[in-house]
Amino acid sequence: MGRKTIRSVASLILLAGFTASAFSLSPITLRPELQVLIPVGNTSPATATGDAFALYSVGYGIDLDAGMDFFGFLSPFLQGGLGMLPINSVSGESLVYERGGAGLSVFGFPVPRLSAKAAVSGGMAYANYVGGSNSGPAAYWAAKGELGYRFSPTASLLAQAGFTQILGSEYSILKSVTAGLVFDISLDKLGGGGASGVQAEMTKQETLFPIVYYKSDKTPLGYVKLTNDESAEIRDVHVLFSAGDYTSRAAPCGDYPMILRGKTVDVPIYADFNDKVLGFSETSKIQGAVEVDYKILDAKRGASKAVAVVFNNRNSATWADDRVVGAFVSPQDPVMLELSKYIAGLVRVRSKPEIDKNLQYGMGLFEGLRVYGLVWAADPNMPYVEARKDPSKLAYIQYPYQTLSYKSGDSDSMAITLAEALESVAVPAAIAALSEDAIVAFPLDMGEAQARTTFSNLGNFIFEDGKAWVPLRASMMREGFLRAWQAGAELWASHAADEPKPELVKIDDAWKEYQPIALADVDYKPVKPSEEDVNLAFDSVLGRFVAIEVEPKAQRIISQIQGEGSGRQWNALGIVYAQYGLYDQARAQFEKAVAMNYLPALVNLANVAFLLKDFNAAADNFQKVLDIQPANKAALIGLARARYELDAYAEADELYAQVRTIDPALADHYAYLSSKVDVGVALRASAAAADRGGGMTWDEGD
Repeated sequence: MGRKTIRSVASLILLAGFTASAFSLSPITLRPELQVLIPVGNTSPATATGDAFALYSVGYGIDLDAGMDFFGFLSPFLQGGLGMLPINSVSGESLVYERGGAGLSVFGFPVPRLSAKAAVSGGMAYANYVGGSNSGPAAYWAAKGELGYRFSPTASLLAQAGFTQILGSEYSILKSVTAGLVFDISLDKLGGGGASGVQAEMTKQETLFPIVYYKSDKTPLGYVKLTNDESAEIRDVHVLFSAGDYTSRAAPCGDYPMILRGKTVDVPIYADFNDKVLGFSETSKIQGAVEVDYKILDAKRGASKAVAVVFNNRNSATWADDRVVGAFVSPQDPVMLELSKYIAGLVRVRSKPEIDKNLQYGMGLFEGLRVYGLVWAADPNMPYVEARKDPSKLAYIQYPYQTLSYKSGDSDSMAITLAEALESVAVPAAIAALSEDAIVAFPLDMGEAQARTTFSNLGNFIFEDGKAWVPLRASMMREGFLRAWQAGAELWASHAADEPKPELVKIDDAWKEYQPIALADVDYKPVKPSEEDVNLAFDSVLGRFVAIEVEPKAQRIISQIQGEGSGRQWNALGIVYAQYGLYDQARAQFEKAVAMNYLPALVNLANVAFLLKDFNAAADNFQKVLDIQPANKAALIGLARARYELDAYAEADELYAQVRTIDPALADHYAYLSSKVDVGVALRASAAAADRGGGMTWDEGD
């Protein structure tokens, strides 16, 4: 082995170090070392006695090691070095050697800033006596121990002590104790590459639902086991998650002041997903990354773990929480608004002022969707009844625009579509997801107390929270509103004894947990049914409803009339007709009572004229009553309303003031008449009066 060979070994050390660093095979260290060489026990022909210091004086050496770290404690390395020791017996002559070889070391960190290492190595050396003869190639071996201070994970300064022996063919050329300083430099981490000593392993992961993407910063999508395999504790640990364009930012998942070496923590993974995940029309997988930032020995480090995140399609949900319906009901859905506002406008024109406003809108929307062509059809893959039985099963719930587009849907989809139609015209809606079918309900505009005195069959309602709710089986849309109403009431009643009791989930309550989803990629415009068809359907159902309600009430009164009857009886019959919009029949009964000088009937006759928008006739009749009874509050408020519609605002204001003196509660109901009342009160009162054209005060007499 010659000098060129030994120099090639040294070059190989540098090349191996930089190459391994570039490819990040494993943590790489370069270790330049300055040594003091103290000769001991060397023998030669000139020193047959073996005097330790007879031949050489103390010298110096330079070594360069390049190694790879494995398993956090083991490092094989290549070694090259130079050494020089003066020869005592010959002036100006020295022993100079070059060496190259390999070795193995074990290392550890007893405390974070303390580095300890033990190593053995061996190879070939070339010794040369400067000014004298050459000894030729020889073998060498060395052993040493090191202890030092870690400035950072990439740089340490260590003191070393060891032993080196160069072997000749017949004797030892050199035995020396070594002492020196070692500079330990990690090339891979100085260059920005290399594997981090922190391991991140996904231990649990959920399949996500696009409809609740906004909850991802509060509900973990999974857990990562974070293990500190660094050589010291890590501090200021920050864990973040992001998934490219599907997240608005890197979401913080956890902050840890310190994680000890070798310790593990379970980190919940949160995300800040945006509405792009609503584009998943089928189960989809996206790529995300868990990023870990931390410090070790005041040096900043980072680790990254690729994570595949799986999303269900945007129609997926489970019935583990019935409030999930809120995600599919959006009052601002442009597709629904295109249809519902059109139907509501037709209903508004043909509605009867004295019949509950919400009831008429509910009738009109139901019948309008029926005329539009919606029909019930079970989901072939996961029918509603099957999904409802098992909360763990995935249900496919259509958005209303899909149901309108397909003109069909399962029970849940039909119910959601009807609920959205109601909410889009400011009629509150609720859904009860029962085992057989989903019920949609909406409250009457009137309160529970008034509903109990107004309607014949109270079993048709759900009384809850002071309101009377109308239950409908949307799946029976083809059978019409009245049949769906009856079936909805019967189905609800059949579950009255269930434990737990069925829940009527109000949509506005559901929105508190599940935000309504507005899809941005919808390109559908419903074809509106004709005005004639909608009007015919609405008039028909309203007429049948009126007949059902009026006939038994009217027959009870008629059966009590003997002979010509009394003014009070004809007045009562007229009120029944008037409250259901049968104004011709009502006027005929009031005229009979007026002919019998029954004054309350004159008030009610004026009310009918007002409802028919004959405001002059209404005002004349109200005035006739006041000429006889100046404090008649029904006539006072009626005349005030008639004068208001005739633009006589000052007179209306004066009459209203008189009513306020007599009956403040009644006055508050019509506060829109006054120019002096608080605006907020006026608005609430106007709404309570169910539009200015209705909300009449009927005089029933004594």
